[in-house]
Amino acid sequence: MRFLKRRSLPQAPPSEPRSRRLTVIRWLYLASVAGLAIWLGNFFLGDRLFFRGEGLVLGEPAVVAAEFTVTVRDILVREGETIEAGSTVAKVSSQTVVETIARLSAEIATRSTRQSELRIRGEVIEAMLPLAENREKFATSARKELETLLQRHFLGVNQHTTAIENEFRGAQDLQSLKSEKRNIESELEKLGAALTEAQAAIGDLRRLYDDGRLAAPISGVVTRIAAHKGAVVRAGEPIIELNGNHRYVLAYVPTGALYDVKVGEEVRIKTGLQSTRGVVARIEPFAAALPREFQRAFTPVERQQVIRIEFLSDETPPPLFTKVSVRHSRFLPAWLTQRRSK
Repeated sequence: MRFLKRRSLPQAPPSEPRSRRLTVIRWLYLASVAGLAIWLGNFFLGDRLFFRGEGLVLGEPAVVAAEFTVTVRDILVREGETIEAGSTVAKVSSQTVVETIARLSAEIATRSTRQSELRIRGEVIEAMLPLAENREKFATSARKELETLLQRHFLGVNQHTTAIENEFRGAQDLQSLKSEKRNIESELEKLGAALTEAQAAIGDLRRLYDDGRLAAPISGVVTRIAAHKGAVVRAGEPIIELNGNHRYVLAYVPTGALYDVKVGEEVRIKTGLQSTRGVVARIEPFAAALPREFQRAFTPVERQQVIRIEFLSDETPPPLFTKVSVRHSRFLPAWLTQRRSK
């Protein structure tokens, strides 16, 4: 047999472009996995590690409402309009107020008439009292003189009896006038107090009603018109809703995080590509349900702690009800910088 000699094959030159391509793909894959891991960690745990939250730009709320059932006659403002405090924003009418004013006016007239009658009667009694006192004194004196004559047997019993009856009637009339005078004075005092209260009540009612004009309690922006022309609105129900000119952010941050939110800390308030500065003004001692636009779908209603952030004086706040995100002004969280310093 003939042995075949193995022939050595020439070594293939390495494919350098292909190896580089695989290396780039491998690193891109690893970077994508790392980026996805970082994104997922930031999505699920970022709020616990870094100070950030979402909020709304608000103003001090106020409501224009009537203190009694009214019918809206006219709305003098529109949504989005800026108004000043005290300006008339709506005109209303109330049959209840009109009837109450008429009833109080009738009561005042009736009590005033009664007061005048009592005063006239009191003047008559004042004029009759001196005469009644003189009559009572004269009857007493006459009775004493008749008793002296009766003891001397110069007078009959019938005349003595008549003198006693005259003295009794005089004393009775005098006491009746005095008693009536006291009653008149007491009733006049009560009537005076009642008239004062009724006049004060009708004055307050006219001031509150103000001929059906409703004024804005604060300066601000009309954010909602709750009732329109012709609507019947019960007492206390809002007709117009306002928000004051002073803007602030009501933000929501999760509890149980690694960072602490402190009053006075400076934060960044971002909306889109714009960023403004603010300061944590107050940390509310309660957690509230997030607004509907902040809730995640298919999850239970989430509650977070509420903080109030004031804009710095040199910043221009975004429009009302703008959804904003809040971040700390520092790049690294406080808990991490403290650990590094140690």
